[in-house]
Amino acid sequence: MQNKQGNYEKTILIISSLLAIGVAVFLILESQGFEESLTLPQGFSKNDLNAPASQKVTDATETMKKKYSWLSPVRNDKAVPLNKSVMLVMKDGKLFDLLLPEPKLREPMTNLFLTGDLTKSPPEAQLPYIFSPNVGQLDADNDGFSNLEEFTAKTDPRDASSLPPYTDKLFLNKRISHDYILMLKGGSDGTFQIQRLVPTKTSVFKPLNEEFGFDRNTLRFKILSSRKETVETKFGPKDAFVLKMLDLSTQKEFELVEGKEVNLADYEAEFEFRWKKRQIIPGVKEGGTFQLPGLGKTFYILKLEETKAIISPFGADGKPTKETIEIKQG
Repeated sequence: MQNKQGNYEKTILIISSLLAIGVAVFLILESQGFEESLTLPQGFSKNDLNAPASQKVTDATETMKKKYSWLSPVRNDKAVPLNKSVMLVMKDGKLFDLLLPEPKLREPMTNLFLTGDLTKSPPEAQLPYIFSPNVGQLDADNDGFSNLEEFTAKTDPRDASSLPPYTDKLFLNKRISHDYILMLKGGSDGTFQIQRLVPTKTSVFKPLNEEFGFDRNTLRFKILSSRKETVETKFGPKDAFVLKMLDLSTQKEFELVEGKEVNLADYEAEFEFRWKKRQIIPGVKEGGTFQLPGLGKTFYILKLEETKAIISPFGADGKPTKETIEIKQG
């Protein structure tokens, strides 16, 4: 009985020891896990970059090994300091140096015209908007003439008081013809039949040196002399009368050949004045006068042709001067 009691106690002690060891191991493991839970996560360094591309590194290294020679640009045979700005413009893949005469940025205008001549007194200013493709069509001084027109006329596009002639803005729109057609039909015993075909058809029989007309109360013509000569017709040579005539309205002489038409047309011009706005100047006959709208400048038409007019300005004495100006159709 005593022996059994001893075995029982030993068993209890062994189990208790095992339990104590297990608890100790558990506490040790727990303590290690708790320490790890208190450890802060390790931060990410900004210096930890990806490895650079080896080819780019090589290219950059080779570029740094190159030697560059920094040369000053030359202007007017003098080197420009490197700290001074140079007007360089890239256009259509081509580089333009506006401080040099060639190449021109805006043909036919010169680079100096665009940037201004600093050697003048006072120095010229740079034209506004010189980098705009349509700088030639702009009007820097608002005088009614474009920069290109002033460049061509050699006037100052920066000064409204310096401008081309106003007649540069005058154009012949069209020449209007008022036909007046005569024909000599024949003659005998010193009397000649003269026919007007246009504007209305009518005939008269008139002798030499008598003034006459085709309209009532109008005396416009006079037969000065007559002769006969051989003329060519579509049917062959023919003897025909030739009259020397005087137009009393113009004091001009002309000839009438038997069987041939002569047009004594009156012409008038329709002009267009394109200064600041378009204005029509209608019905001006050859030998007549007209004024430029808004300016009061008077001109005389010396000659009026189909595609141009020759005009002359009036002088201070109120008479046409000897100056002639050609106005083209446009």
